[in-house]
Amino acid sequence: MKVINKQKLSKEIKSLFLEMKESDFQAVSEQEFNEKLKLILNNENHSLVQAGNQFVSVLMSDLRGFTALLEKASPSLIIELLNEYFSVMVEIIDRHGGYIDKFIGDSIFALFDATSSSRNGILDVLICAIEMQIAMDKVNRKAREVGIDNIYMGIGINTGEVLASVLGSDIYREYTVIGNNVNVASRVEAYTLRGQILISENTYRYTKDDIEIGEVNVVKAKGMRTPLKLYELKAVTHPERLELPRREKRRAPRIGIKIPFSYHLLDGKNVLHEEFQGEIVDISYGGVLIVVDEMLEAFSDLKLILSLTPFSDEPLEIYAKTLYAKDNDGGVKAGLEFTIIDNEASEAVKNFVGSLM
Repeated sequence: MKVINKQKLSKEIKSLFLEMKESDFQAVSEQEFNEKLKLILNNENHSLVQAGNQFVSVLMSDLRGFTALLEKASPSLIIELLNEYFSVMVEIIDRHGGYIDKFIGDSIFALFDATSSSRNGILDVLICAIEMQIAMDKVNRKAREVGIDNIYMGIGINTGEVLASVLGSDIYREYTVIGNNVNVASRVEAYTLRGQILISENTYRYTKDDIEIGEVNVVKAKGMRTPLKLYELKAVTHPERLELPRREKRRAPRIGIKIPFSYHLLDGKNVLHEEFQGEIVDISYGGVLIVVDEMLEAFSDLKLILSLTPFSDEPLEIYAKTLYAKDNDGGVKAGLEFTIIDNEASEAVKNFVGSLM
C-alpha cells in the first residue's frame, strides 16, 4: 500500500493549479490536465517512507501553561490562539522537510527522514527547533492581542531507528511510527523547561561538532531501563550560527526569605491529591529555593500554592520543575524553576522581589 505525504502532495497540486491558471484553463485540454495530475500522483517523492524500519529524527513539542490557560480563557480564544500556533509551527517544520505525524492536544509530533545525510539532516532538525522557539514571539503577540497570557514551548528531539507503518482498520487508519526511539523523544520532551530544547544522546552524537550545548543531565525516566542523558541545545554553528533565544529572567536577582507554602506533585499533567508543606528560603523572578521534608526527584513537576504577603486575598498557584534536590540538616533543599506562571502571578513575584532589593 502506498502512503501519500499529504503536505507535499497538496503543494504540488496547488502549484499545478497556479500553472493552469496562468496559462488560462480554456487553453488546456482535460487530457493534458489529467496527465500532469497523474504524474504528480505517481511521483515517488510524494510517498512517505514505506513500512519497515526507518532512520528518523523525532521532534516533539508541548506548550507549557496550556492546562492553566484552559481554566482562564474562553474556548473560542483558545482555538484562535492554537490555530495561530499550529499554523506558525507547521510552516517551519514543513520548510525544513519535516512531516507532521499528528497533533496531540497542544503537542506536535513530527518526523524528519535522516537516512540520506545523517549529519546535515539531523542538524536541520535542530535548526528547525530553534526557529520554532524564535517564532514563539509571534505566537505570543497574537496571545496578547486576544488578552491571553504568554505561553511557552518545550521541545525534545531524539534520533534513531523506528518502525514505520500504516495502523488502523478499514474504517480509520493512519501512517505513524512506533518504537523505543519514539518513546525516548517523548521522555526527553517531558523534561524540558519553558523555552528549552533538549536533545538525546543519539542526536548529540551525530551533531556534537556543530552545536553548542548548556547543561547535561542524567535522569532516570519513567518506563526506561537505562538512565537518559539530556543535552540542552544552545546554538547550531553550521552552516551558520543560529542561537536559541535566552529565556527571560534566567539570571534574575535572588532574595533570601522565609515563606511557608504548600505543594502537590504531578503525574504527567494531573495534579495529585496529597498536599505537602514546605518553606521558601530564596526567590527570584523565575524560580525558588525550598526546604521540604520529603525527597524530590530531579525534574519532577510540582504545583506550588503560596502567599507572598499576609494580606493576599488569594494565594498564587505556580507550577515548577525540580532542578535538583539534596539532603539538608534533616530536611531536603531543592531548587525549582517556574514552568507555568500566569501574567498576574509573574507580576506579583517581580513586585515582591523588587520591594526587597
